Amino acid sequence: MYIYYCWVTALLPSYQDGIVAGMARRGYMIGPAAKDGKVVSPTHEGSPAFLFALSVYQQTETNVGKIYEDLLAVLQEMKTHYFSVIVSLSTEATWSGTNITVPAPPPAAPPPLPKKNLN
Repeated sequence: MYIYYCWVTALLPSYQDGIVAGMARRGYMIGPAAKDGKVVSPTHEGSPAFLFALSVYQQTETNVGKIYEDLLAVLQEMKTHYFSVIVSLSTEATWSGTNITVPAPPPAAPPPLPKKNLN
């Protein structure tokens, strides 16, 4: 049995539950790939994407291509918007998130003060 890593760079952190549930329905055991135990994290402050890092394995024999196809099917079923999908055997694997930053929107103007009737 081999352990594989799956990295998905996507728009919303709320995709996590659907990805995990979808892969579990396909017979995979899922866990976090990060040392801190988190599955999803922003790639860096101000980034327009979130990185999902999963460890995946199955009791039966599988391969990178099959896991990749299953993961893409899950993402398509969920109608997700993603930047990248990577699947790798756990030996000698590393990754990095996006280098795109989006400036923070300017703060909203406060509402106008109510006019007082001076009469």
